[in-house]
Amino acid sequence: MTMNKRNLPLILGSVILLLILLVMLFPEMFASHSPYTIQHIRFLYDEGSLSVERAPFSPDDSFILGSDHLGRDIYSYIIYGTRLTISLGLLIALGQFLIAIPMALYAGFGSRIAKSIIQQFNVVFSAIPALLIAIIILKLDYFIGLEKHQSIISFILVLTAVSWARIGNLVMERVETILTQPFIKGEVAIGKKRFRIAIGNVMPHLAPELIVLFFMEIARNLSTLMQLGIFSVFIGNLGLINDPTSGVQINTDISFEPEWASMLSTSRTLINIAPWTVIYPALAFFISVLGFNLFGEGLRTMMQKKDSRSVLAFRKIITLDFKYLWANIDSRSKSRFALWAVMFAVIIGIFSIINYEDYSIGYASVRNNLPETTIIGTQEASFTASLIADYMSQLGIVPLRNDSLIMPYDIGPSFLIEEQMMSFHLGSGTHDLIQGTDYAFLTSGNISESGVVYDATKDDLFNIVGFDRYIDRFILIEQMYYSDAAIQHFIETITSNARIKGVILVARVNQSIPNIVVDADDENVVIVVSQEISQVLKENQDLVVYVDSIVKPLASTGYNIIGIHRGEDPHIGEEAIVVGMNYNYLDQEGREVLKFNMKLMERLCEMAGQKRSIIFLFVDGTINEKQHGIHYIARDFPYSPQKIQIYIDLTSITHEHFGEIEFSTAQTPVTRQFAWSLGRLLDNKLNQRGFPIQLLETKYIDGSYYFVQRESDNALFWKRGIPTIILGTLKTGNNSWELENLGSIVLEVINKNNY
Repeated sequence: MTMNKRNLPLILGSVILLLILLVMLFPEMFASHSPYTIQHIRFLYDEGSLSVERAPFSPDDSFILGSDHLGRDIYSYIIYGTRLTISLGLLIALGQFLIAIPMALYAGFGSRIAKSIIQQFNVVFSAIPALLIAIIILKLDYFIGLEKHQSIISFILVLTAVSWARIGNLVMERVETILTQPFIKGEVAIGKKRFRIAIGNVMPHLAPELIVLFFMEIARNLSTLMQLGIFSVFIGNLGLINDPTSGVQINTDISFEPEWASMLSTSRTLINIAPWTVIYPALAFFISVLGFNLFGEGLRTMMQKKDSRSVLAFRKIITLDFKYLWANIDSRSKSRFALWAVMFAVIIGIFSIINYEDYSIGYASVRNNLPETTIIGTQEASFTASLIADYMSQLGIVPLRNDSLIMPYDIGPSFLIEEQMMSFHLGSGTHDLIQGTDYAFLTSGNISESGVVYDATKDDLFNIVGFDRYIDRFILIEQMYYSDAAIQHFIETITSNARIKGVILVARVNQSIPNIVVDADDENVVIVVSQEISQVLKENQDLVVYVDSIVKPLASTGYNIIGIHRGEDPHIGEEAIVVGMNYNYLDQEGREVLKFNMKLMERLCEMAGQKRSIIFLFVDGTINEKQHGIHYIARDFPYSPQKIQIYIDLTSITHEHFGEIEFSTAQTPVTRQFAWSLGRLLDNKLNQRGFPIQLLETKYIDGSYYFVQRESDNALFWKRGIPTIILGTLKTGNNSWELENLGSIVLEVINKNNY
């Protein structure tokens, strides 16, 4: 075959589209940075002198195509943005054709309504440019404030709505032409129904032209997205940034999702001082539009050949006549098809292998000489703390203070409940409640009490008038309306004015109640019950409750274990990521979680090229909020908080198999760049893998977020100003998710955000 007979547009277009496909499937293979990495400044070390440079950074070894004004790597942003940008163009084209083809068929077969709709839409969008209408609609406040997925749907719907009629008009005219052909009249004469004529006769003749038009429309849609980007219309085009210094929200035209149009919008003002921020995104659009246009033009050329078998092939594909296709393809063509299929599969396979990185945890291999339970204040806790410290030393983790990885702290007088019981008489029977599910003691002693419950959930506990109604009763108080300090005030007020049997608190939503470590109080027992049990107590005012407990004293010392694995970078090696994990557990599943935590630490230490240091913190007392070791670490943190980039709190991971994860990045504001980018990447990965996420409830106080469920979640952010990510597990319904899957994401995110 000579050069002039080759279909060069089809060949070049195919090469470009194949490259685009590979980038969409394997962005990690091509990119050098996380797309969510924000780096406003960087340190340069040259001939013994240290200098600081602000973004945007010009192209160099660190940033191949330079960075934008937020310090995001343009090359990586383009690579990761390929999937979203091309997918948008493709989905808009699909939407256009899904509306245009049925409407055109109806109109072509004589439907006046369908024809009128097509014509009216054409008139409207001929008089007023579709681009202008799209800009007006998508710049409305409602669309600007949408989240990523909602914004994508809005773009598809709006751009489909303003552009489908043009395609519908083209297809309608072609349908009308086909319907005038003699073979169609013959089909009508024999009584063939319109639907069968449309599917069996009209569509096969339209198919080759529609396929060419489809690729051309993708190119047109990409051009539209580029133009919209210039007018600051793009996916997720509003950033709500919390400014912790002033407590206000700043609205900015910044997209935090990798997408080419947003790059053009946010960088257009930099064209004079940083032209690379505009040139390279525009070049990405140009190459993609060129690729789809060349491919479409190549298809058109191929189908216009008089002896082309492609037209017949497309017609048979439309009618699903694959048997005919296979029977009429010569053996040479079959061999070529098989060869190309194998080559494509090999290419995909090679890229998959090259792109593969092992982020497995493999915690089953961790030593198995851990005690059956580990509870703060017990000998088992001291033994487990020593095991963890030895393991950390073997991994090259060194102490932060006093040459010891173990930091003891005073927990005061605490007791372990050895035996406990709570039940009530209802009707003719006694109902025994389940500890850890129905109830848990918060304070107790060696007690045996029984009494009627008084429902104080509707009382004004801040202004109590008369205490006689509380005497010799259990007092039921709703926790969800009050802070812990307020509840403590109520208890002290009531117990100082009336002799009561005890206090029963109603658990907050999603509050876990597995307490077995309590404060000592032989006179005033405090119990927390589930919302289901509280409802029974409220509905049965004369119900008698029985409680019994036997306790033994615990040692008054808890042990946090903390050490640092030094970073390799001479300039940012002092900056640190803190990973917090728990090591208290009550059962075999909890022991497996500790093995997971230890193996995760090992895998993080093994990861090559860690520029920043990683501080590993194993927290004691996580079974009981009051003895939680993070409170003591927050008071006396053995490392400069200014050097800590983020605290990843994994202490709420307590299940090997779980149904949901609890998660929040509310305490990682975008003003803390490293923490924000890591949180964004983690959120993205969790959603990609399909993890069911339950967001932690927060309150907005003085410009920052406060977690309301557990005080320990706020310790490092509110007391030390350290950005915090919370990640935990929840038992709900079908607990089919495994810790190994969650751990691999944590490992990958920390590794990929290590810029």
